[in-house]
Amino acid sequence: MAIGCGLALLTIHLAVEGPRWQLYPIYVVTVLLILWTAWNPGKSRLKRGGRKAGKYVMLIVFALIIISSATLSVMLPVVRLPAPTGAYPVGTRTFLFTDSEREERYTGDPNDNRELMVQMWYPAVKPEGQHPEPLVSGVGDPRTAKRFLQKFAIALELPDFALEYWKYFLSNSYRDAEMLRPESPYPVVLISHGMGTTRMLHVSQAENLASHGYVVAAIDHTYSTTATVFPDGRMTEQKAALDGAHFMATANCLGSIWTEDVSSVITRLDEMNSSSDANGFKDRLDMKHVGMMGHSFGGATAFHVVSSDERVIAGINMDGTNYDRYDEKLNTTKPFLFLESENFKQFVEKLRQVPSRDGQEYAIFSNEIELIGSAVRNGSKALYLTRSEHYNFTDLPLYSPLVHLTGMTGALDRERGAEIVNAYVLDFFDTYLKEKEPRLLKGPSSVYPEVKFDLDLKPMK
Repeated sequence: MAIGCGLALLTIHLAVEGPRWQLYPIYVVTVLLILWTAWNPGKSRLKRGGRKAGKYVMLIVFALIIISSATLSVMLPVVRLPAPTGAYPVGTRTFLFTDSEREERYTGDPNDNRELMVQMWYPAVKPEGQHPEPLVSGVGDPRTAKRFLQKFAIALELPDFALEYWKYFLSNSYRDAEMLRPESPYPVVLISHGMGTTRMLHVSQAENLASHGYVVAAIDHTYSTTATVFPDGRMTEQKAALDGAHFMATANCLGSIWTEDVSSVITRLDEMNSSSDANGFKDRLDMKHVGMMGHSFGGATAFHVVSSDERVIAGINMDGTNYDRYDEKLNTTKPFLFLESENFKQFVEKLRQVPSRDGQEYAIFSNEIELIGSAVRNGSKALYLTRSEHYNFTDLPLYSPLVHLTGMTGALDRERGAEIVNAYVLDFFDTYLKEKEPRLLKGPSSVYPEVKFDLDLKPMK
């Protein structure tokens, strides 16, 4: 009876979801039990002591295998991203934007123009009978998705099959859903990922903003991602790199490419908003209220864009080392939020104790503190999140409890961290794009005591 139930459950699982490598031990045990039952249907043969002892040993081994498989499934679970906190269902569409005015610098072909994959999220009419999208559905057919996920496994120095189960991850967005007609146009937020990652690490942040009445556009900066897939199946990998010994120079060079990417996307969004309604966005984007956020290098790019592009009126840098050199003339009068990790705070504190003042790291972070301090004096905010590390400002912690063991995230509970980041991002854009009264930016909150406002911004020199 038990074996029959197990076989039925296994069959349903494989038919509905498909195989997962974490469950391979359970598959093997189920098959072995079926074979053992078929070979030994009678109970009388088990009465002999030797056979009885062997049976118990076998059952113990099987139990250990099942426990190990169950543990793998818990540590490497199939994830459903946290539900957005807003009132609107969320739709998503993915676009290929080609900038005919820009040459692609990483291919060496003068006839090759810069191509960008941009995914958008927006308030939507919930489709009848449609389920939310798998997280990687926007990268093409199953074979392409497999190659895409293999690139991530290799980048994390894992076996190439290790992350294939990510294909089962679910978002909260409905592919190509009809945009909900607004009473007034929706403010727009752009997102830039970190160096060598992808827009996929910011889906829950985008969905949450969209559920509160924003249109969000996340850019894959081609050749700066782990992998980017184009509609025709082409896949690019990371070619861009930063030179640690010459960080400011190489970062400024690469940052100019990313800034041009953002500028190009804003232009395309403006065209979509004012031209024909083929994509359903006409007159629904508030291009006078555009903000930008980013993580790591994308956060530094957000600061540069807000400082240099008059079309973007507010922005957020999530734990990104800025590559702009501090200058009193730098435009830092627009609203800006520096959302830092506790690791950043601790690192700066250690540098303050270093006797030598001529090291590269000291120069970079001395510039960083002066730049942030200048922005704060002009009305920006600088906060840090306790028990956090660099990747606590992405969706990566949500993928597995094991991420913390790599040191990429801090001890902060992964779902709590995502809740906090989404709350402060929303409050910031509600304040400066929707002109609402701030709820969290005024000072320390009893609801989120993990967020601190006492970042030391005294010049390091």
